[in-house]
Amino acid sequence: MDALKDLRVLAIREALGEFVGSDVLIETGLRALLDGVESPSLPLLASLSRREEGDAHDLFHAVAVELDLAPTAAIDTQSARWQLVRWQCEAIADGSAEPEAAGHLIWFQGWNELGYPDSLRPIVGWVSEWEDWTPSWGMERDHYRRLIVEEAKGLLDGPWPPE
Repeated sequence: MDALKDLRVLAIREALGEFVGSDVLIETGLRALLDGVESPSLPLLASLSRREEGDAHDLFHAVAVELDLAPTAAIDTQSARWQLVRWQCEAIADGSAEPEAAGHLIWFQGWNELGYPDSLRPIVGWVSEWEDWTPSWGMERDHYRRLIVEEAKGLLDGPWPPE
């Protein structure tokens, strides 16, 4: 994913009440700054040291407002969660995210929070198999990674949000 999209994903996650670690906010801010994103508070966020991590959330909020990344009013949480799922599927499909990591986010930020939609059950199942895998299964762990990618691409090829 590109840095601005990463910032938007984090802003929406925070708007949904999820806690995002200061280290993630700082690192994403640094990547955005290096990618040429401009905002008065972004250099301040990106340059925070470990001792200053307590300031990360306030600075990230300032960046989100400056870049108009997340709505300031109440948001349609269901639509926002489906958008997060879509972005994670896109990151899996284009190879910019590890399939099992993005799939895990789909599982917990999407499937769990959206009331366990059947359309996400296969990707959650493949992520679970990837996590539980042992060599005694007689197949490579990467088999499940490929299935996660195939499922993400299949979701993107269908109607959105999936039925």
